Amino acid sequence: MIHFNNIQIKYNDFIAIHDLNLEIRKGEFFTLLGPSGCGKTTTLRSLVGFAQPSKGSIVVDDQDITHVPIEKRQIGMVFQSYALFPTMSVYENIAFGLKVKKESKENIEKRVQELAEIVDLTQEQLHKNVSELSGGQQQRVAIARALALKPKILVLDEPLSNLDAKLRKQLRKELKKLQKEFGITSIYVTHDQEEALTLSDRIAVFNHGYVEQVGTPEEIYNQSKTEFVCNFIGDSNHLSKTIIEEVIRQTGAELDSNLKSYIRTEKVKTVISNDEKHLAKLKGKVIGKEFYGTFIQYRVRVIDSEIIYFEKNDGSIVYQNGDDLTLYINHNNILQYEEDK
Repeated sequence: MIHFNNIQIKYNDFIAIHDLNLEIRKGEFFTLLGPSGCGKTTTLRSLVGFAQPSKGSIVVDDQDITHVPIEKRQIGMVFQSYALFPTMSVYENIAFGLKVKKESKENIEKRVQELAEIVDLTQEQLHKNVSELSGGQQQRVAIARALALKPKILVLDEPLSNLDAKLRKQLRKELKKLQKEFGITSIYVTHDQEEALTLSDRIAVFNHGYVEQVGTPEEIYNQSKTEFVCNFIGDSNHLSKTIIEEVIRQTGAELDSNLKSYIRTEKVKTVISNDEKHLAKLKGKVIGKEFYGTFIQYRVRVIDSEIIYFEKNDGSIVYQNGDDLTLYINHNNILQYEEDK
């Protein structure tokens, strides 16, 4: 549905986006993920029309929209700050775009009521000023306003970043549910890995103006293609050359000890089942622990490396600093990368 073809975006001599080629499918919840300054918001702005590419084209439904005015692109926007009108009521905010289009009062009333029900806003809230609402309620208003004109595409630029952690998790579920109900193609920008993994159908990971990997959350996490993606998404242990050589010695694995090697923290185990194979047995000593409530994080010195692993907090196993223990690693879970040049 959406194609970025050889897109370059420059600001004077600075190249923010280098030769971007990306396809976003119809009805997909697609996330642009990466650290601050990586180019994800610039990419979103080019789709909406706020940033003009210096090279390449943007095509939506076989129509080149690279130079189409913003108001004619049929894109609904939800911003980090929500960009609501604070002196207007919730009703007036949702109805704003419809009034600009000179829709009839009857159509405006019908559409506002439909959207209020979908995003769970009460009649009482509709007639309040948006400044009287909580952050979560304001976010619902922003989504309803963005959807009022029935856009082909919905873009969301870090819309949850101003909310507390508990509300963010709650609204993630609502966002995904709304997107599925509408079936609208949605492009979401965030630097929050957990948000990207839980919401997305597919993810593009950005780094310094380049896309490092595009894939499903499972592919991005379990089969990270580059060292940057591996380190940016989730938590990983760096395994030294000595440890890789020991894994090879024990398992005969076809690993290269000269490559940069990592393993996800949750894939390091202390208990194994009888039918598990390809395991290397590594003896270590606990050198630190952190209590997180549902789990405990242990830091373990193994040969010349520090390995982190997590133990579920069910009261059955609690190690102390100085305790000896054995870690098990499946060589199939080790990710390896060429040294960055």
